[in-house]
Amino acid sequence: MDSVQILFVDDDLDIQKLVGSILKSEGMQVVFADDGLQAIEKWRQCEIDVVVLDVMMPVLDGLETCRRLRRVSDVPILMLTAKGQENDIVQGFEVGADDYVTKPFRARELVARIKALVNRYARQEEQEREKLAYEHLVLDLKERRVTYWGKTIQVTPLEFQLLQYLMKNMGTVLSKEELLRNVWGHVEAVGDMNLIEAAVRRLRKKLELDPSSPEYIQTVWGTGYRFGD
Repeated sequence: MDSVQILFVDDDLDIQKLVGSILKSEGMQVVFADDGLQAIEKWRQCEIDVVVLDVMMPVLDGLETCRRLRRVSDVPILMLTAKGQENDIVQGFEVGADDYVTKPFRARELVARIKALVNRYARQEEQEREKLAYEHLVLDLKERRVTYWGKTIQVTPLEFQLLQYLMKNMGTVLSKEELLRNVWGHVEAVGDMNLIEAAVRRLRKKLELDPSSPEYIQTVWGTGYRFGD
């Protein structure tokens, strides 16, 4: 991971020192920003592999920073914040975050989440040109595009990864633990299931004619989810 460069954005200097020490001990390089505007400028100036964003910051908060970065880049974004209610997590995914960790956090978990994002996007870049299709829904894996009846559907990188995994395992019931391992990249299949539920809910709103009665992403109560019949 020596070549990995992290942009860490938080107005708390003590948190900057703590996280910087943790990531540097793992061989990562760290660039710091105190607010969202600084973060965008640093992103433009440096080759950034992962952005780690606080939410509550002066000048430009983390949600708006994430929204602006997502308009121009697919760089992996992890929200690291004290705001841990379900609605907060949903907002994070809605503006384009790939993962969400709440403070106080565990150092090993934060490092594992960041490494998972790096590995996930490295795999994506190596994928050969391929398409997945179900009825009138098509995923172009090379172009990273989702189309429905020929119309492009805007999805975040995380939503694309989730949909891709579901479609590749079409008809198979997938547990939430399996999704945590294979989509979020968690080494251990433990974590806040709100991450999965919020991402599925957001994806259904974009793909389903009636999200309350989904045709594509089916809930299998007590187990997980299944794509298709």
